[in-house]
Amino acid sequence: MTFIKDNFEIIMIIMFIASFVLLTIILSMNKYFALYFSNKRFKIHSHYEVNAYDGRRDFTITIFNNNINEVRLSGFGFVYKDQNIDFYKNYLLDHALPSDHKLVIHSRDYLTSRIDVNQLKSIISDINKGSLDVSSMKTFVTDSLGLSVTAKAKQVKDEVRKMLKIDRDNLRKQHKEQIRKKRADDALFRKKNKMEKQIKFRDKTGRILLKIKGLFAKKH
Repeated sequence: MTFIKDNFEIIMIIMFIASFVLLTIILSMNKYFALYFSNKRFKIHSHYEVNAYDGRRDFTITIFNNNINEVRLSGFGFVYKDQNIDFYKNYLLDHALPSDHKLVIHSRDYLTSRIDVNQLKSIISDINKGSLDVSSMKTFVTDSLGLSVTAKAKQVKDEVRKMLKIDRDNLRKQHKEQIRKKRADDALFRKKNKMEKQIKFRDKTGRILLKIKGLFAKKH
């Protein structure tokens, strides 16, 4: 008892520190188990990637299964202006899988799908009807029960906007080149037409002069 009385403050500090450490461990474990047994099935990431080896450009969608059970997919892709752009069938085709094949992601596993940038850009351009103002885009994944999860796709959206702007600038350059070529062709046509008229005029004048010379020659 004397020892406790003499070291009461130190003992209380040690007990406080030990309690704090124990509480931190318990909270960390609770968070770990809460995440492990979470019912939130999917986590989705979308990126723009360039292959340094062959220069191939792709958009990628990576779907993580956070659930302790495997999940079966029924669709995934992008949401744009309330329209689902589904690339599920594209994935089956790219991996030589039957059209009725069911994609399954095992627990704590993931699936990555590569999407051709020009294909998505063309679809967005059609939906936009020529406008360069690319609205908000999201990725989505839907399981076999019809439950969907979405996530923002800002990097994909920004890249599509850049590509549409480049296409517009190229079209303007082509249009200007067509106008320049047409003007050059018109100028060449006018020059050629003028030369032909001059030649015809000289020929006609020459014939008249010859007739006049012929008349004078007969009189003499």
